[in-house]
Amino acid sequence: MNRPTRPRRDPESTRAAILEAAKRVLAREGREGLSVSAVAKQAGVDRGTVHRHFQGKEELLRATLDWVGRQLLQAVYGPEEAPFGGRIEGPLTQAHLPRVIRGMAEFNVRLAEFAVDNPEIGRIWLFDVLSRENPQEDAFYHRFLRGLEQLAASEVAERNIDVEVLAVLMLTAYFMWPVWVGAHAKGPRARRQMARRFAGEVLRLSMHGVLRADSHALLQDYVRRNLAP
Repeated sequence: MNRPTRPRRDPESTRAAILEAAKRVLAREGREGLSVSAVAKQAGVDRGTVHRHFQGKEELLRATLDWVGRQLLQAVYGPEEAPFGGRIEGPLTQAHLPRVIRGMAEFNVRLAEFAVDNPEIGRIWLFDVLSRENPQEDAFYHRFLRGLEQLAASEVAERNIDVEVLAVLMLTAYFMWPVWVGAHAKGPRARRQMARRFAGEVLRLSMHGVLRADSHALLQDYVRRNLAP
């Protein structure tokens, strides 16, 4: 009697499975616990298969963190990477303000939920990005910074915003908030509520530090109707 054979993966799906396994190992064990053997076991492949895709631990680590950045990009911006709730041609103006407010709110919720749902790997990813010589090599950080630059240069924003400082402040807060959530939330529903609380507070701070005063009423109304506890 012939034994059933396991379906063969194509190279791209095998690489994706290895990266997903590496992400889980990295989140669970940290950088020190990441090894080719551990990843191969998690992915259900042999060490040789991992080595065919990655030369060693360092290359695997770099590829995994880049993979996390691309997943974050997809989760927060979506397939079109459209800023502020939809693609806007040309500079942002007062006429775009309702879409900007809605887009910022939805963006903040998605980013907060990703951070809360992926606390360990999120912090590892953040530290890696902030310690890079060129953080914009990361797909998400590049898109995030570009979006802030677009906003800061528009007529709906306050003047003289230091975009780089703002980006680091925001991302650090997003990926450290899950530490508090992990200690205080009791179950998935509570974690979701705390993610939305965080998104609402970021919007409130944005109202007083990023967006011009004539946007405040719109933003307050959106937070009250959609994000208030």
